[in-house]
Formats: sequence, C-alpha cells, structure tokens
Amino acid sequence: MDILTVKPFESPDTVREIADVYRKSFGGSPWNEGYLCPACGRTYPLSAKEDLCPACAERSNSILLVEHWPIGRVISDFYHEMTKSDSVCVIARSEGHVIGFAWGYAVFSGPDLDMHLDAPGLHESLCGRYFYLDECAVDPDFQGKGIGKTLLREILDRRTEDRVILRTKDRSPMFHLTEKEGGRTIRHISDERVIMRLLSRP
Repeated sequence: MDILTVKPFESPDTVREIADVYRKSFGGSPWNEGYLCPACGRTYPLSAKEDLCPACAERSNSILLVEHWPIGRVISDFYHEMTKSDSVCVIARSEGHVIGFAWGYAVFSGPDLDMHLDAPGLHESLCGRYFYLDECAVDPDFQGKGIGKTLLREILDRRTEDRVILRTKDRSPMFHLTEKEGGRTIRHISDERVIMRLLSRP
C-alpha cells in the first residue's frame, strides 16, 4: 500500500476514484447515506433493495429514492474544498487503485465557520486558525486494516496548523480513532454529530 499526496487538478482519474470510494464508504454503516428520500429526508444504505421510500410508503405515498451522494456532486465538492487555504489531500493506493483518502484545509474561527459546520456558537470556544479535517474514508472492502489510522496520521503530518478540528458521527469509527489519537469532543450538534478537536501535533 502506498500513501500519496494528491494534486487534485492534475489527475481527473484519481479524483473520480476518490469520489467512488466516498460514495461506497458513506453509503454504508454507520452513515447509511446511499439513498435519500426527497420528501421525508430519510436516508438508506446503498444495499437497500427498495426503489421507493419505505417510510413514505407506510403513509400511502410513493416517493422514489435518489442517490444521496451522486459522484458528480462529490467531485464538485472535492474541487471546491481543494481551492481553500492550505488544502491537503492524501490517498491510500493498493495495486494501482485508490482504497482510501483524507482531505482538509485551513479554517478560521468565526461565525462563518459555525455556518459551514452547522454548529451555532462553535467559534466562541475556538480562537484563531485550525486545520479542518473535512473527510476521511476507506473503501468498505479494506476497512479494519488500520488504513484509516494511517491516513489520519499522514494528513496530520502534512498540515501547517498546530490545531485540528473535525466533524463526525458520535461513536463512529472516526470518532473512536480520533479519541485514540488524543482528540476530544467539544460540541454535540444536530443529527448525532459532534465536533472534535486535536489540541496539538501527535
């Protein structure tokens, strides 16, 4: 397995692979954001067999599910994030294929950060410049092999900011990994998500 720093605007094929891993990773447990009901907002895993939203069907409404993270949207978001200040992206590659990634960028505490992270009042407990670990994911076929830990440590080694924050699902694998690396929860926010902080370089 190789860990590489990615220059996102030089390799469209790599970006497409990152987007595919993103979709597969967040389409399964614990996120289960494979499909979305446009009416009630419920999400379902990629493994869901239904074309219609089961929750809406119980109310006699036939609502077609849509992809929660279409590859085109992930690619667009990735390019947008990689134009931010001091952005960094690392990938894990095995046998020529992307099997995991992590990306992030510099942020400044303030009301704009609260809006970006859907965390009202967050900036009141922060001060100055941070590295925001935006995404970290591993292809489900390769999870449980320590690749997530390797990616986390690699991207933290490449950042320029001393302090790190991230948003993740409470008690998710990323939550536990961050705790093991010395992180702690600083804010509980909506939809079972938390903001975590790493105070210094590991």
